Amino acid sequence: MLKGTMKIELTDVHNGKTDTVIEHNMITNALTNIFKPLGHLNNPSTMYNNIAPYYQKVLGGLLLFDNAIEENPNMLYAPANANMVGCAAYGLQNNTTGKMRGGFNQTESELNLANRYMKYVYDFATSQANGTISCVCLTHLNGGFTSYGSDDAVFNSSYPLGVSLYDSPLQYVYTSYTGANTGDKYSGLTLEKTEVLFLIDRQADIAYYFRIDNASSIHIIKRRAYLQSISVLENPYSQKALVDDIELSELSTPMPTNYFAYNFDHADKCLYIFSSSGSYKKPNETLVITKINISNWHIQQYEWVNTTGVNITTNGMRYAYAHEGYVYFKSYNSPYKVYKFEIGNSANVVQIEYHGFSSISGYPHFAYNGRIYYENYNNELYIINGNTNQGLKPENQRIYSSSNGQICYTPLLNEPMIYFGSYGNWSTSTFILMTNYLATINNLSEPVTKTADKTMKITYIIQEQ
Repeated sequence: MLKGTMKIELTDVHNGKTDTVIEHNMITNALTNIFKPLGHLNNPSTMYNNIAPYYQKVLGGLLLFDNAIEENPNMLYAPANANMVGCAAYGLQNNTTGKMRGGFNQTESELNLANRYMKYVYDFATSQANGTISCVCLTHLNGGFTSYGSDDAVFNSSYPLGVSLYDSPLQYVYTSYTGANTGDKYSGLTLEKTEVLFLIDRQADIAYYFRIDNASSIHIIKRRAYLQSISVLENPYSQKALVDDIELSELSTPMPTNYFAYNFDHADKCLYIFSSSGSYKKPNETLVITKINISNWHIQQYEWVNTTGVNITTNGMRYAYAHEGYVYFKSYNSPYKVYKFEIGNSANVVQIEYHGFSSISGYPHFAYNGRIYYENYNNELYIINGNTNQGLKPENQRIYSSSNGQICYTPLLNEPMIYFGSYGNWSTSTFILMTNYLATINNLSEPVTKTADKTMKITYIIQEQ
């Protein structure tokens, strides 16, 4: 069992007066989820390389937020109404021009195995982490690199947002490993043939695909994931056994079959399919949004109208992303702007305000708790906050690998921390852990405000009991 105590010391540089705040935290289920076996295919060396030593990596990042965060063990990522004020990373100083991240105090930090505790000490200069602090959390080392975004972050390629947690020898999109014409956002869609992966359920041991046969016909395909079960009569390496093929009721609104995009949204557990007749939409032109609830396969359809006054891109299978009742589209022409529309009410549209950059050339890859993560082929990562309608960038320059502009991230049902990474139908990847999780939540009894005339020291002790 872990217990955490956190101390903030704010020192006025003019008179030397120090104000001290001490609080106790709660431990979330993040660590439980990280160490929960994926199935019978675990490779411990992969985990050890990316999360050990645990005190340095799994808990080696610090996050400061301006609002309190619900003390719920399943609050695994910061909600969109909690904005990052500061951060820090184990063993590292901030030698950049960015003013969010502080520095690790090597002298005062201490690993004490005799008394079973780790003391993390982080120092913040007068220019760093200024603002109101209401909540302090521990996270992964990589999560300590401005992982919720700021307006002055300097990209760092050494600390990606995602790290490999498990090897994935049983691929779910590479045709030679599934025995079917399977793919994802990268491989494209052929009517009547391509089964597009959109979700993995490790508990039920199912990989979910959809197949579009024509403008009015969608099939849901269930294949064995082979994470929890083994059959001596089947070869999971080259074929994923068919579990079920569900033909959904005929659609009330036929879908254009030229250009498709899709995503599964953790927020409502629905699959969204976007279908367009062209590679872009002019003002007042339309496309069809099909929403499928995976609990009962109920279908709802919406007509989206481009009410922006500019052309919107509908090319490629990542051109749109639905999250928490809104859908995000990008302009067709540079500089690329992102627009947020309320699903079912295209008149409610907002242009996302960028901070620290002027264009997003990439596409959305995943979303959780109101934040949508965009990445491009140049390994540049951007975060859109649906609560503030602002776009920021983190120091984490990329999500995962140096070629991750081509990776697709398939979510795991009820498990927002882990995604299956794949390269269409031509290569393989891994299961990836998103590192800006909240391992602890430590809300202050009263918020404190750090200003440019104060330095700050944060001491966070994690005790094993």
